[in-house]
Amino acid sequence: MVLTAPLILLPLLAVVIADLRWLRVMQREHYIPGSCTTVALRWARKRAPNQVLAPVLGLAAVLALIGRPYPVALGAAAAAAVAAAVFPVGMPLLGREQRLVRTRRLMRLAACAAALEALIAAAAVLTGAPTATAVLAAAVPAVIDGAAQVMRPVEARLARKYRTSAQAALRRVAPRVIAVTGSYGKTSTKNHIADLLGGSFDVVASPASFNNDSGLCRTVNEHLGAHTQVLVAEMGTYGPGEIRAMCSWLKPEIGIITAIGPMHLERMKTLDTVVRAKSEILEGVRVAILNVDDERLAELAGTLDGREVWRCGTRRQRDLTVSLERENGTVTVRYLGTAIGTFPSPSGLHLPNIGCAVAAALAAGAPPARVAPGLGQLSAPAHRAVTGVADSGIVVIDDTYNSNPEGAARALEMLQAATGHRNRRAVVTPGMIELGADQDQANRAFAAAVAKADAVLVVVGWTNRRALLAGAAGGEIVTVPSRSAARDWVRSCLAAGDGVLWENDLPNHYP
Repeated sequence: MVLTAPLILLPLLAVVIADLRWLRVMQREHYIPGSCTTVALRWARKRAPNQVLAPVLGLAAVLALIGRPYPVALGAAAAAAVAAAVFPVGMPLLGREQRLVRTRRLMRLAACAAALEALIAAAAVLTGAPTATAVLAAAVPAVIDGAAQVMRPVEARLARKYRTSAQAALRRVAPRVIAVTGSYGKTSTKNHIADLLGGSFDVVASPASFNNDSGLCRTVNEHLGAHTQVLVAEMGTYGPGEIRAMCSWLKPEIGIITAIGPMHLERMKTLDTVVRAKSEILEGVRVAILNVDDERLAELAGTLDGREVWRCGTRRQRDLTVSLERENGTVTVRYLGTAIGTFPSPSGLHLPNIGCAVAAALAAGAPPARVAPGLGQLSAPAHRAVTGVADSGIVVIDDTYNSNPEGAARALEMLQAATGHRNRRAVVTPGMIELGADQDQANRAFAAAVAKADAVLVVVGWTNRRALLAGAAGGEIVTVPSRSAARDWVRSCLAAGDGVLWENDLPNHYP
């Protein structure tokens, strides 16, 4: 039994190493319990040699737990410790571009995880099964998930003081609140609203993607000024109840839904659940604004009672409050059937998003004559179908913050329009994620469209590799392990006048 101390210390060293990796994953996944286990299983399924390493880790942990015969348990414990320290092969331990950030919340989570791990290790030693500490090393992702679940009520309680402060600021300043959600298009619409209202009101819009409860509390506490007249709040959700909770203290006067799509379908399971979760933004508002180009929102519009419903769209319909009509490179905006302005057809902007923004500005009280001049000045948010030209002369379409089938199809059309028939085109993508049962088919369809557009498909990583390769079969395909490798390929294989679409980007905890 002289090996008992090393036998305990080796798995515990592996636990410390694994903690660093999985705490970073949990931070990147917004501290949602279950995230680490989901990511671990994804790596075990998608990328070699983890497809072999994961079963070996599991088997070694089981043999170590059994503890007999002792030599086998000893070897299994050592094997499990080493495997747990390196799994998953290919995921950075600390990350260069996406580092572990030492925040107070992270330190609380780390302390909770360490306490759970200490209890498990002590139980293993006190029950005379020291080799069982190898199971702890193998189970670090699940332990971190458990710690995140334990900390949820603690974090909720700590967040209350920030929400209380935000509520006090809202009562003191009393801005009109416009809330925006949607499966996609919410950030663009939020920015368009702020731009269109800027000439008439003092406006604050939630920055970047501050679209959850804590982000909106920060928006109010850090950005709301004494003279702010309008607050435009972007709201995201992973499921029913979240938007309702945000609206309970923000109390929006105007609520907007831009689109319903399969984003986050992995979590919400059905589009009906997506509609239900998004429609919480309309509860209690004075004006509900919906993009009725979306059939599900058109159907929802007919069910709303007790509030004004403003329908926006690009199709010729009698009941549209705000419509946008594109003809000969010019877009005409109509309010209640009357033209209020025209502007050049924008590249990279989605007309229904502009329509929802115009409706919001008008519903907030901006005169049409003040709204119309700003229509031609609207721009896309960074990394959302933004077109530029690199120093090398390569046309670059940056759509790396986008991950939905409709937006990807529009970005591909932009690539085709931006490059001539003689120029080479490439689409660099890891594919789209969180689409649930639709993910495989959506990626196949997009890859097929890339091949049809006579573009090289550069597949990054392993997350959607199989579906993308199947969809682009017959076209020119390049596979690379990382985004940096994709950059090297673009620099060496494309020249001035060629074009590249960077479609979506995944954190480096994806395979």
